[in-house]
Amino acid sequence: MYYLFCILLVLTISLISCNHSDPGHLKPFGTVGSLINIEEINGEYPNILKFFTNYITKLEPIVFRQVLINDIYYHIWQTDEQLENEIDGLSKINIIVESLKQQKRIQMKFGDFLDKYEKDYLFFADNVPEILRKYLVVPQPLQCDEVSHTLQSAVLIINSINTSPLMFNQEYDPILCLFRGNKRMVLVNTNKYPDVRQIIMPGNQKTLRPPINLEKVDFNQYPELENIDYYVTNLTAGDCLFIPNGWIFQERSLDNTISIIYNIHHKQALNIDINDIKHCSTSNTFEFPLTLDQIDWSNIDNEPQNLKEIIMNLINSKSNNFEKWQETFSKYFSFDLSSDPETSSIFDEFYGIIDVDGNGEITKTEVEQIHGAHQHHISDILYEMIKLVHEKQKTDSEKPINIEDENTQETLENEEMQDTDERLHLQNYKTDL
Repeated sequence: MYYLFCILLVLTISLISCNHSDPGHLKPFGTVGSLINIEEINGEYPNILKFFTNYITKLEPIVFRQVLINDIYYHIWQTDEQLENEIDGLSKINIIVESLKQQKRIQMKFGDFLDKYEKDYLFFADNVPEILRKYLVVPQPLQCDEVSHTLQSAVLIINSINTSPLMFNQEYDPILCLFRGNKRMVLVNTNKYPDVRQIIMPGNQKTLRPPINLEKVDFNQYPELENIDYYVTNLTAGDCLFIPNGWIFQERSLDNTISIIYNIHHKQALNIDINDIKHCSTSNTFEFPLTLDQIDWSNIDNEPQNLKEIIMNLINSKSNNFEKWQETFSKYFSFDLSSDPETSSIFDEFYGIIDVDGNGEITKTEVEQIHGAHQHHISDILYEMIKLVHEKQKTDSEKPINIEDENTQETLENEEMQDTDERLHLQNYKTDL
């Protein structure tokens, strides 16, 4: 009996030790294990037809090597001095940045940010400021008139060495273009590994597990990350990377970097009529390249503008409290948010995030702080609220949500085609993980 006990004890210890035997245990995310090099092509993009029928449809990542180096304004992005010297007025515009040291958002002049971001660990991620848009050429697969409407946003990211956020985006197909520096990229297909998506987007499920340490991934805490494929590549200035819908990705900056993320609306891209874009695929040469300042963003921003007007009206009213906000948003959605525990809970979360000081009233100052990561965290919750209300209305056979923007309405109508449609905006990664 004693020997049997010893054998069982040894076996138990051995089994416990096995949890630590994987070479990737307590190593940085995606550095050890099943590592797959991402497909790449040199010096060119795929033609528009191939891009939309192959990579977007099949959800396959691909690297476009050195496709930026011939852009007319590529050179101005190589140093901070060139940016300030060649773009008149850039230094004077106000931006909101993230302080990685202080874990808070700060407003400052763009010029001050460029002077301080390396030594003070500051981080910028927001829509490309208007003053910079004329200096950015839209990636060639998006330059055809028939597909340009699928481009929903362009996000400028400026950060210093050794930042390594983890990102997830369920609604868009991002193209990440690197204008300065070097990045190591790790991608995981959560369409294949839904448990990994659940880690990043737990939704309403409570978890007792600690946050993921991307520098020392604990496979005992997160076994879902152990036996999966990691797609990897190293990007240098001039490269672009297409990241398919539903893939999480980590970027590790190896020096100070500037990149642009072009967000393609996945559902709209799938609805492109192939016959309409065949004429755009005969050549990748465009006589007059499309720059960001030529994009009409007004059609894309209809819904947020309406919501901003509602919010501004609320903070300027005499009755500016939780009950008034819930009542106003209930009218906007044509659904009583307080009548259902789920909608009531998610609205409570939405209100609490905007009410930064937690005093029960939202001020103009708090609304003016809605920028960058904070803005898109709020947008994510708002999106989930819209989706939940839509599902409740569909179940109860009530009238549809009062949303004027056609793209948003189309999105809601198509959501029933997917079991889950959770998303985390690119700009939200820098503070949450």
